[in-house]
Amino acid sequence: MDPYIFFIIGGIAFIIFLLVALDLTRLIKKKSGDWQELAAEEDKETDPLMEVGNLGEGEYGEEEMPPARSEDITRINLPRQAEIFDHIITHTDWDGIISGALLKHFSPLAKVEVTSARGIRWALRALAKNPDKPHRLFITDVGIASESLADIEDALIDLQKAGVKIYWYDHHPWSNLSIDTAERDCADIIVNPKFRNAADIVFKRVTGEDDPYYAQLMRLIYNRTTEEEAEWGRNWRLLILATQSAPSFGDIVDLITKIAGNKSFSVSDKFKIKRMAEEEVIYKKFAEGKHREEITQSGMKFLVVDLRVFREEYDAGGQLKRKFARHNPPASIGYDIVEYHNPDFYIMVLKNDRLSIRGGKDRKFKVDTIKELRSIKGNPCRISGHSYAAGVYLTVGIASKFKYLYNWALPQEVEDFIEEIKTRL
Repeated sequence: MDPYIFFIIGGIAFIIFLLVALDLTRLIKKKSGDWQELAAEEDKETDPLMEVGNLGEGEYGEEEMPPARSEDITRINLPRQAEIFDHIITHTDWDGIISGALLKHFSPLAKVEVTSARGIRWALRALAKNPDKPHRLFITDVGIASESLADIEDALIDLQKAGVKIYWYDHHPWSNLSIDTAERDCADIIVNPKFRNAADIVFKRVTGEDDPYYAQLMRLIYNRTTEEEAEWGRNWRLLILATQSAPSFGDIVDLITKIAGNKSFSVSDKFKIKRMAEEEVIYKKFAEGKHREEITQSGMKFLVVDLRVFREEYDAGGQLKRKFARHNPPASIGYDIVEYHNPDFYIMVLKNDRLSIRGGKDRKFKVDTIKELRSIKGNPCRISGHSYAAGVYLTVGIASKFKYLYNWALPQEVEDFIEEIKTRL
Protein backbone atom coordinates (compact mmCIF):
# COMPACT_ATOMS: atom_id res chain seq x y z
CA MET A 1 0.00 0.00 0.00
CA ASP A 2 1.18 3.50 -0.76
CA PRO A 3 3.05 4.90 2.31
CA TYR A 4 1.20 8.18 1.87
CA ILE A 5 -2.06 6.33 2.58
CA PHE A 6 -0.57 5.00 5.82
CA PHE A 7 0.48 8.53 6.71
CA ILE A 8 -3.00 9.93 6.10
CA ILE A 9 -4.69 7.09 8.00
CA GLY A 10 -2.27 7.56 10.89
CA GLY A 11 -2.92 11.30 10.96
CA ILE A 12 -6.68 10.81 11.02
CA ALA A 13 -6.36 8.20 13.78
CA PHE A 14 -4.24 10.60 15.84
CA ILE A 15 -6.80 13.40 15.47
CA ILE A 16 -9.59 11.02 16.52
CA PHE A 17 -7.52 9.99 19.55
CA LEU A 18 -7.01 13.62 20.59
CA LEU A 19 -10.71 14.45 20.23
CA VAL A 20 -11.75 11.37 22.22
CA ALA A 21 -9.19 12.15 24.92
CA LEU A 22 -10.44 15.75 25.13
CA ASP A 23 -14.04 14.61 25.50
CA LEU A 24 -13.09 12.06 28.17
CA THR A 25 -11.23 14.76 30.10
CA ARG A 26 -14.29 17.03 29.97
CA LEU A 27 -16.53 14.14 31.05
CA ILE A 28 -14.28 13.42 34.03
CA LYS A 29 -14.39 17.07 35.06
CA LYS A 30 -18.15 17.10 34.71
CA LYS A 31 -18.62 13.95 36.80
CA SER A 32 -16.24 15.21 39.50
CA GLY A 33 -18.27 18.39 39.94
CA ASP A 34 -15.59 20.63 38.43
CA TRP A 35 -17.57 21.61 35.29
CA GLN A 36 -16.53 25.18 34.65
CA GLU A 37 -16.07 25.34 30.89
CA LEU A 38 -19.38 26.99 30.07
CA ALA A 39 -18.85 29.60 32.78
CA ALA A 40 -15.36 30.22 31.39
CA GLU A 41 -16.80 30.75 27.90
CA GLU A 42 -19.20 33.30 29.33
CA ASP A 43 -16.36 35.03 31.19
CA LYS A 44 -14.61 35.61 27.85
CA GLU A 45 -17.75 36.89 26.12
CA THR A 46 -17.19 39.92 23.91
CA ASP A 47 -19.89 39.18 21.38
CA PRO A 48 -21.75 42.32 20.22
CA LEU A 49 -24.90 40.26 19.74
CA MET A 50 -25.23 39.88 23.50
CA GLU A 51 -26.78 43.31 23.83
CA VAL A 52 -28.36 45.62 21.30
CA GLY A 53 -26.92 49.10 20.96
CA ASN A 54 -27.66 52.18 18.89
CA LEU A 55 -31.24 51.27 18.01
CA GLY A 56 -34.32 53.42 17.73
CA GLU A 57 -36.82 53.88 20.49
CA GLY A 58 -39.26 51.39 18.98
CA GLU A 59 -36.88 48.54 19.84
CA TYR A 60 -37.71 48.55 23.56
CA GLY A 61 -40.81 47.93 25.60
CA GLU A 62 -42.33 50.35 28.09
CA GLU A 63 -40.80 48.63 31.10
CA GLU A 64 -37.28 49.09 29.73
CA MET A 65 -37.55 52.79 29.09
CA PRO A 66 -35.68 55.05 31.49
CA PRO A 67 -37.66 56.96 34.13
CA ALA A 68 -39.32 59.99 32.58
CA ARG A 69 -38.17 62.50 35.19
CA SER A 70 -34.51 63.52 35.21
CA GLU A 71 -34.72 64.22 38.94
CA ASP A 72 -35.01 60.47 39.58
CA ILE A 73 -31.20 60.59 39.60
CA THR A 74 -29.58 63.78 40.78
CA ARG A 75 -26.14 64.96 39.77
CA ILE A 76 -23.28 64.52 42.24
CA ASN A 77 -20.55 67.11 42.34
CA LEU A 78 -17.29 65.39 41.42
CA PRO A 79 -14.14 67.40 40.67
CA ARG A 80 -12.53 67.12 37.24
CA GLN A 81 -8.99 68.05 38.21
CA ALA A 82 -6.55 66.71 35.65
CA GLU A 83 -4.09 65.57 38.32
CA ILE A 84 -6.54 63.11 39.85
CA PHE A 85 -5.58 59.57 38.86
CA ASP A 86 -8.73 57.67 37.96
CA HIS A 87 -9.48 54.17 36.73
CA ILE A 88 -12.48 53.14 34.61
CA ILE A 89 -13.78 49.58 34.28
CA THR A 90 -16.54 49.06 31.73
CA HIS A 91 -18.16 46.39 29.60
CA THR A 92 -17.22 45.47 26.03
CA ASP A 93 -20.64 46.00 24.43
CA TRP A 94 -22.15 49.15 22.93
CA ASP A 95 -23.43 50.50 26.23
CA GLY A 96 -20.13 49.81 27.95
CA ILE A 97 -18.20 51.60 25.20
CA ILE A 98 -20.31 54.76 25.39
CA SER A 99 -20.40 54.66 29.21
CA GLY A 100 -16.63 54.37 29.24
CA ALA A 101 -16.29 57.22 26.71
CA LEU A 102 -18.47 59.48 28.87
CA LEU A 103 -16.28 58.82 31.90
CA LYS A 104 -13.03 59.11 29.93
CA HIS A 105 -14.18 62.47 28.56
CA PHE A 106 -15.00 63.51 32.13
CA SER A 107 -11.58 62.34 33.37
CA PRO A 108 -9.18 62.48 30.39
CA LEU A 109 -6.18 61.05 32.30
CA ALA A 110 -8.08 58.02 33.60
CA LYS A 111 -6.89 54.55 32.67
CA VAL A 112 -9.59 52.54 30.88
CA GLU A 113 -10.06 48.81 31.36
CA VAL A 114 -12.74 46.64 29.77
CA THR A 115 -14.01 43.32 31.01
CA SER A 116 -16.74 40.79 30.33
CA ALA A 117 -19.88 40.70 32.42
CA ARG A 118 -18.50 37.90 34.56
CA GLY A 119 -14.85 38.95 34.47
CA ILE A 120 -15.33 41.90 36.85
CA ARG A 121 -14.23 39.80 39.82
CA TRP A 122 -10.81 39.20 38.25
CA ALA A 123 -10.43 42.85 37.24
CA LEU A 124 -11.16 44.02 40.79
CA ARG A 125 -8.91 41.40 42.37
CA ALA A 126 -6.01 42.44 40.13
CA LEU A 127 -6.57 46.11 40.90
CA ALA A 128 -6.75 45.42 44.64
CA LYS A 129 -3.36 43.67 44.48
CA ASN A 130 -1.76 46.43 42.41
CA PRO A 131 0.38 48.77 44.55
CA ASP A 132 -0.45 51.71 42.24
CA LYS A 133 -4.09 52.13 43.14
CA PRO A 134 -6.24 54.93 41.67
CA HIS A 135 -7.78 57.76 43.67
CA ARG A 136 -11.16 57.08 42.08
CA LEU A 137 -12.54 53.93 40.48
CA PHE A 138 -15.54 54.11 38.13
CA ILE A 139 -17.31 50.86 37.28
CA THR A 140 -20.13 50.84 34.76
CA ASP A 141 -22.35 48.44 32.80
CA VAL A 142 -21.20 45.35 34.71
CA GLY A 143 -22.93 43.82 37.71
CA ILE A 144 -22.24 41.35 40.48
CA ALA A 145 -23.22 37.73 39.89
CA SER A 146 -24.10 35.94 43.12
CA GLU A 147 -21.32 33.36 42.71
CA SER A 148 -18.77 36.20 42.37
CA LEU A 149 -19.90 38.13 45.44
CA ALA A 150 -17.28 36.81 47.88
CA ASP A 151 -14.35 37.60 45.56
CA ILE A 152 -15.73 41.03 44.70
CA GLU A 153 -16.43 41.90 48.33
CA ASP A 154 -12.83 41.06 49.32
CA ALA A 155 -11.49 43.26 46.51
CA LEU A 156 -13.81 46.16 47.35
CA ILE A 157 -12.79 46.03 51.02
CA ASP A 158 -9.10 46.13 50.09
CA LEU A 159 -9.62 49.01 47.66
CA GLN A 160 -11.72 51.02 50.12
CA LYS A 161 -9.17 50.53 52.90
CA ALA A 162 -6.44 51.76 50.52
CA GLY A 163 -8.36 55.03 50.09
CA VAL A 164 -9.91 54.33 46.68
CA LYS A 165 -13.29 55.98 46.18
CA ILE A 166 -15.50 53.62 44.20
CA TYR A 167 -18.38 54.76 41.98
CA TRP A 168 -20.49 51.94 40.49
CA TYR A 169 -23.31 52.47 37.98
CA ASP A 170 -25.27 49.67 36.34
CA HIS A 171 -28.65 48.85 34.80
CA HIS A 172 -28.55 45.06 35.17
CA PRO A 173 -30.58 43.39 37.94
CA TRP A 174 -28.59 42.55 41.08
CA SER A 175 -29.61 40.55 44.12
CA ASN A 176 -30.41 42.62 47.23
CA LEU A 177 -27.46 40.97 48.98
CA SER A 178 -25.06 42.06 46.23
CA ILE A 179 -26.33 45.65 46.39
CA ASP A 180 -26.11 45.78 50.20
CA THR A 181 -22.60 44.32 50.11
CA ALA A 182 -21.26 46.73 47.48
CA GLU A 183 -22.89 49.75 49.15
CA ARG A 184 -20.70 49.31 52.23
CA ASP A 185 -17.51 50.02 50.28
CA CYS A 186 -18.67 52.27 47.42
CA ALA A 187 -18.67 56.06 47.69
CA ASP A 188 -21.63 56.04 45.30
CA ILE A 189 -23.60 53.23 43.71
CA ILE A 190 -26.71 53.16 41.53
CA VAL A 191 -28.22 49.90 40.28
CA ASN A 192 -31.42 50.63 38.36
CA PRO A 193 -32.77 48.04 35.85
CA LYS A 194 -35.42 50.54 34.72
CA PHE A 195 -32.77 52.31 32.68
CA ARG A 196 -32.17 51.17 29.12
CA ASN A 197 -28.44 51.50 29.56
CA ALA A 198 -25.75 52.37 32.07
CA ALA A 199 -24.66 55.35 29.96
CA ASP A 200 -27.84 57.19 30.90
CA ILE A 201 -27.08 56.68 34.59
CA VAL A 202 -23.51 57.94 34.12
CA PHE A 203 -24.80 60.94 32.17
CA LYS A 204 -27.34 61.93 34.84
CA ARG A 205 -25.19 61.14 37.87
CA VAL A 206 -21.66 62.13 36.90
CA THR A 207 -21.23 64.16 33.73
CA GLY A 208 -24.38 66.22 33.38
CA GLU A 209 -24.50 68.62 30.45
CA ASP A 210 -21.53 70.82 31.36
CA ASP A 211 -19.94 69.87 28.05
CA PRO A 212 -22.19 69.59 24.95
CA TYR A 213 -20.25 66.50 23.90
CA TYR A 214 -21.85 64.47 26.70
CA ALA A 215 -25.32 65.05 25.24
CA GLN A 216 -23.95 64.31 21.77
CA LEU A 217 -22.72 60.90 22.93
CA MET A 218 -26.13 60.20 24.43
CA ARG A 219 -27.79 61.04 21.12
CA LEU A 220 -25.39 58.59 19.49
CA ILE A 221 -26.35 55.70 21.77
CA TYR A 222 -30.06 56.42 21.29
CA ASN A 223 -29.68 56.84 17.51
CA ARG A 224 -31.05 60.38 17.70
CA THR A 225 -28.21 62.43 16.27
CA THR A 226 -29.11 65.78 14.77
CA GLU A 227 -28.93 66.45 11.05
CA GLU A 228 -25.56 68.15 11.52
CA GLU A 229 -24.26 65.14 13.49
CA ALA A 230 -25.59 62.47 11.12
CA GLU A 231 -22.32 61.76 9.30
CA TRP A 232 -20.34 61.92 12.55
CA GLY A 233 -22.75 59.47 14.20
CA ARG A 234 -22.79 57.10 11.23
CA ASN A 235 -18.99 56.88 11.14
CA TRP A 236 -18.65 56.23 14.87
CA ARG A 237 -21.44 53.67 14.77
CA LEU A 238 -19.72 51.79 11.94
CA LEU A 239 -16.32 51.95 13.65
CA ILE A 240 -17.83 50.59 16.88
CA LEU A 241 -19.45 47.73 14.95
CA ALA A 242 -16.22 47.00 13.08
CA THR A 243 -14.23 46.92 16.33
CA GLN A 244 -16.78 44.70 18.03
CA SER A 245 -16.88 42.33 15.06
CA ALA A 246 -13.27 41.28 15.62
CA PRO A 247 -13.07 42.01 19.32
CA SER A 248 -9.98 42.34 21.43
CA PHE A 249 -9.96 44.12 24.77
CA GLY A 250 -7.06 46.32 23.67
CA ASP A 251 -8.85 47.48 20.52
CA ILE A 252 -11.99 48.31 22.51
CA VAL A 253 -9.97 50.35 25.03
CA ASP A 254 -8.36 52.27 22.17
CA LEU A 255 -11.80 52.87 20.65
CA ILE A 256 -13.18 54.24 23.93
CA THR A 257 -10.23 56.64 24.16
CA LYS A 258 -10.81 57.83 20.58
CA ILE A 259 -14.53 58.41 21.14
CA ALA A 260 -13.91 60.20 24.44
CA GLY A 261 -11.53 62.63 22.74
CA ASN A 262 -13.65 62.87 19.57
CA LYS A 263 -10.44 62.19 17.69
CA SER A 264 -10.02 62.27 13.93
CA PHE A 265 -10.26 58.96 12.11
CA SER A 266 -7.01 57.32 11.08
CA VAL A 267 -6.47 55.69 7.70
CA SER A 268 -7.11 52.34 9.37
CA ASP A 269 -10.32 53.65 10.96
CA LYS A 270 -11.58 54.88 7.59
CA PHE A 271 -10.87 51.49 6.04
CA LYS A 272 -12.83 49.73 8.80
CA ILE A 273 -15.72 52.16 8.41
CA LYS A 274 -15.85 51.61 4.64
CA ARG A 275 -15.67 47.84 4.99
CA MET A 276 -18.36 47.71 7.66
CA ALA A 277 -20.67 49.90 5.57
CA GLU A 278 -20.33 47.42 2.70
CA GLU A 279 -20.87 44.42 4.96
CA GLU A 280 -23.92 45.94 6.63
CA VAL A 281 -25.63 45.97 3.22
CA ILE A 282 -24.78 42.30 2.69
CA TYR A 283 -25.88 41.27 6.18
CA LYS A 284 -29.09 43.28 5.85
CA LYS A 285 -29.94 41.37 2.69
CA PHE A 286 -29.19 38.11 4.50
CA ALA A 287 -31.32 39.15 7.51
CA GLU A 288 -34.28 39.86 5.25
CA GLY A 289 -33.96 36.50 3.49
CA LYS A 290 -35.84 33.32 4.31
CA HIS A 291 -35.09 31.67 7.67
CA ARG A 292 -36.43 28.63 9.45
CA GLU A 293 -39.72 29.35 11.22
CA GLU A 294 -40.94 27.55 14.34
CA ILE A 295 -43.94 27.84 16.67
CA THR A 296 -43.95 27.23 20.43
CA GLN A 297 -46.73 25.28 22.12
CA SER A 298 -48.30 28.57 23.26
CA GLY A 299 -48.31 29.91 19.69
CA MET A 300 -45.27 32.22 19.73
CA LYS A 301 -43.55 32.52 16.37
CA PHE A 302 -39.77 32.41 16.33
CA LEU A 303 -36.98 32.17 13.76
CA VAL A 304 -33.81 30.10 13.72
CA VAL A 305 -31.12 32.09 11.90
CA ASP A 306 -28.04 30.03 11.09
CA LEU A 307 -25.07 32.39 10.93
CA ARG A 308 -22.44 29.61 10.96
CA VAL A 309 -22.78 29.00 7.24
CA PHE A 310 -22.80 32.67 6.32
CA ARG A 311 -19.09 32.53 5.61
CA GLU A 312 -18.71 32.97 1.88
CA GLU A 313 -20.27 34.95 -0.94
CA TYR A 314 -20.18 33.74 -4.55
CA ASP A 315 -20.85 35.57 -7.79
CA ALA A 316 -23.28 34.46 -10.50
CA GLY A 317 -20.59 32.26 -12.05
CA GLY A 318 -19.95 30.42 -8.80
CA GLN A 319 -16.63 32.13 -8.09
CA LEU A 320 -15.76 33.02 -4.49
CA LYS A 321 -15.99 36.79 -3.98
CA ARG A 322 -15.65 37.29 -0.26
CA LYS A 323 -15.16 35.41 3.00
CA PHE A 324 -16.76 36.36 6.30
CA ALA A 325 -15.18 33.81 8.62
CA ARG A 326 -12.90 36.40 10.19
CA HIS A 327 -15.47 38.00 12.49
CA ASN A 328 -18.99 38.07 13.90
CA PRO A 329 -21.83 39.82 12.05
CA PRO A 330 -22.71 43.36 13.14
CA ALA A 331 -25.22 43.75 15.96
CA SER A 332 -27.53 45.55 13.53
CA ILE A 333 -28.42 42.21 11.94
CA GLY A 334 -30.79 41.54 14.85
CA TYR A 335 -32.57 44.83 14.29
CA ASP A 336 -33.00 44.00 10.59
CA ILE A 337 -34.39 40.55 11.40
CA VAL A 338 -37.01 42.04 13.73
CA GLU A 339 -37.92 44.87 11.38
CA TYR A 340 -38.45 42.62 8.36
CA HIS A 341 -39.86 39.40 9.87
CA ASN A 342 -41.42 40.66 13.13
CA PRO A 343 -41.00 37.39 15.10
CA ASP A 344 -41.95 37.09 18.77
CA PHE A 345 -38.32 36.09 19.32
CA TYR A 346 -35.45 34.58 17.36
CA ILE A 347 -32.44 32.35 17.87
CA MET A 348 -29.18 33.08 16.08
CA VAL A 349 -26.74 30.18 15.78
CA LEU A 350 -23.29 31.78 15.93
CA LYS A 351 -21.27 28.60 16.46
CA ASN A 352 -22.16 24.96 17.05
CA ASP A 353 -22.16 25.57 20.80
CA ARG A 354 -22.92 29.31 20.94
CA LEU A 355 -26.34 30.83 20.32
CA SER A 356 -27.98 34.19 20.89
CA ILE A 357 -31.67 34.37 21.78
CA ARG A 358 -33.55 37.68 21.60
CA GLY A 359 -37.05 39.06 21.78
CA GLY A 360 -39.01 40.85 19.08
CA LYS A 361 -40.78 44.20 19.05
CA ASP A 362 -43.84 43.29 21.11
CA ARG A 363 -41.79 41.76 23.92
CA LYS A 364 -43.97 38.67 24.30
CA PHE A 365 -40.83 36.68 25.03
CA LYS A 366 -38.55 37.21 28.04
CA VAL A 367 -35.27 35.40 28.63
CA ASP A 368 -36.18 35.23 32.32
CA THR A 369 -38.57 32.37 31.54
CA ILE A 370 -35.68 30.08 30.50
CA LYS A 371 -32.74 31.46 32.50
CA GLU A 372 -32.91 28.58 34.98
CA LEU A 373 -32.35 26.01 32.23
CA ARG A 374 -29.12 24.24 33.20
CA SER A 375 -29.09 21.12 31.05
CA ILE A 376 -30.80 19.60 28.01
CA LYS A 377 -30.98 15.82 27.78
CA GLY A 378 -28.15 15.57 30.29
CA ASN A 379 -25.87 18.05 28.49
CA PRO A 380 -24.98 21.16 30.51
CA CYS A 381 -26.02 24.54 29.11
CA ARG A 382 -25.82 28.11 30.35
CA ILE A 383 -27.98 31.12 29.55
CA SER A 384 -26.84 34.59 30.50
CA GLY A 385 -27.70 38.13 29.48
CA HIS A 386 -30.58 40.57 29.63
CA SER A 387 -34.33 40.14 29.87
CA TYR A 388 -34.72 40.32 26.09
CA ALA A 389 -31.27 39.31 24.82
CA ALA A 390 -29.01 36.55 26.09
CA GLY A 391 -26.18 34.26 25.12
CA VAL A 392 -26.71 30.50 25.16
CA TYR A 393 -23.74 28.20 25.75
CA LEU A 394 -24.26 24.53 24.86
CA THR A 395 -22.19 21.41 25.37
CA VAL A 396 -21.63 19.74 22.00
CA GLY A 397 -20.55 16.09 21.93
CA ILE A 398 -17.89 14.44 19.83
CA ALA A 399 -20.42 12.92 17.41
CA SER A 400 -21.67 16.39 16.43
CA LYS A 401 -18.11 17.65 16.05
CA PHE A 402 -17.25 14.86 13.61
CA LYS A 403 -20.50 15.32 11.72
CA TYR A 404 -19.77 19.01 11.19
CA LEU A 405 -16.64 18.11 9.24
CA TYR A 406 -18.83 16.95 6.35
CA ASN A 407 -22.35 18.15 7.20
CA TRP A 408 -23.26 21.73 8.08
CA ALA A 409 -26.67 20.82 9.47
CA LEU A 410 -27.40 22.08 13.00
CA PRO A 411 -25.88 19.84 15.69
CA GLN A 412 -28.33 17.59 17.53
CA GLU A 413 -27.64 19.57 20.70
CA VAL A 414 -28.92 22.74 19.01
CA GLU A 415 -31.99 20.89 17.75
CA ASP A 416 -32.58 19.64 21.30
CA PHE A 417 -32.39 23.21 22.59
CA ILE A 418 -34.90 24.38 19.98
CA GLU A 419 -37.32 21.59 20.96
CA GLU A 420 -36.88 22.47 24.63
CA ILE A 421 -37.81 26.08 23.87
CA LYS A 422 -40.86 25.00 21.87
CA THR A 423 -42.22 22.92 24.73
CA ARG A 424 -41.35 25.40 27.52
CA LEU A 425 -42.92 28.50 25.93
